[in-house]
Amino acid sequence: MTRASDTARLLGAGATILDGTTISTADNDPQLILTSTDADGDKGPVVQFTRDSGSPADNDTLGRVQFLFDNDAAEVTTAVQIEAQVTDVSNGSEDASLNIVTMQAGDTSSRMKVNSSETVFNDDSKDTDFRVESNDKEGMIYVDAGNNRVAIGSTVPPAQSLTVVGASGANIGSLENGILALTTGTGVIGDTRMLFGVVDDNYGWIQTGDYGVAYRTLILNPTGGNVLVGTTNQSPAEGTGNGVRIGNNGTSQFSSNGDAGLTSNRTGDNGNVMTFRRDGTLVGTISVTGSSTAFNTSSDYRLKENVTYDFDATARLKQLKPCRFNFIADKDTTVDGFIAHEVSDIIPEAVIGKKDAMTKEVLYVDDDEIPDGKKIGDVKEASKIDAQGIDQSKIVPLLVKTIQELEARITTLENA
Repeated sequence: MTRASDTARLLGAGATILDGTTISTADNDPQLILTSTDADGDKGPVVQFTRDSGSPADNDTLGRVQFLFDNDAAEVTTAVQIEAQVTDVSNGSEDASLNIVTMQAGDTSSRMKVNSSETVFNDDSKDTDFRVESNDKEGMIYVDAGNNRVAIGSTVPPAQSLTVVGASGANIGSLENGILALTTGTGVIGDTRMLFGVVDDNYGWIQTGDYGVAYRTLILNPTGGNVLVGTTNQSPAEGTGNGVRIGNNGTSQFSSNGDAGLTSNRTGDNGNVMTFRRDGTLVGTISVTGSSTAFNTSSDYRLKENVTYDFDATARLKQLKPCRFNFIADKDTTVDGFIAHEVSDIIPEAVIGKKDAMTKEVLYVDDDEIPDGKKIGDVKEASKIDAQGIDQSKIVPLLVKTIQELEARITTLENA
């Protein structure tokens, strides 16, 4: 038989061919045409491959479509193959797979494989790049197979494991060896970068500027429970430089004595290790020398008004009630001091907070996980003491003025 039309005339409608049939032609006309004249909205024409096995088994090949050609050695070669398999024949849990294979460098290679759990491109691990094109970008996603790298927004082979390119063509992010770098890109606001990294599976860090050049501004040590905030060009294990360390660590990596919860370190010359501002104006510092620490509050005359030196310090000082006591949480230690509310009327600037103040009760609301026996509106967390505090350094000016007044009285008596 030479043409499909001849075959159809000979067999008639609904005919079944039990043996292999070859349809050949010497020209470029179609060898087989399937036409459906059905006018409804259903499918048609339909090509159906059926494997009617009496003993179906997992991983049976259900059908194969092959595109063959003769190579220049007159060998019949498979150029492209589409193969379907049933991977699970269990009733109610059937699974199947589809594999598209092409000839590549003289060997067959899986280009796309679809199964019940995943869709895999390049399953045979060949040096074959993968590209997804968007409306106006050739490389919305580009996999450089030979170098094991991925680019987003570019078809240029990336220099890092992952490279993200913005609309302007500038690199805006990359990932390599556990280091994630984000950059605005040249021409936006400069080359400012933020880098995120992991070192030795123990330390995580964030820094600004190029890797190895600028300073790490945040270092995390999960094994020691530490957070280092500041500037350092050292490794996270050394933990030196200017900055603040927060955490509790039994090693010397973040604090010299091994038990400091908060450490601020200044290297080199004397100066501030911590500054305090309100609305941008400096109001206090903590500074160090080679052997001491100073706690400083603003005292510049240019910041003050209504300055007076004429007041009775002795009378006010006599109203204070120094006492001895221990804190409830530290029963075995007796200290000298003041009761905050007894000072507030005499030196109000020395006392923080209000007498008998309490924090508000926290109630259960709709978004909470409400335990058994509780309901919305019940107390979740009871009120606690909102304790007053005292800055005893504020008493010093009163002490000095009182001494001066007493000295004047003594001098008067001595000269009488």
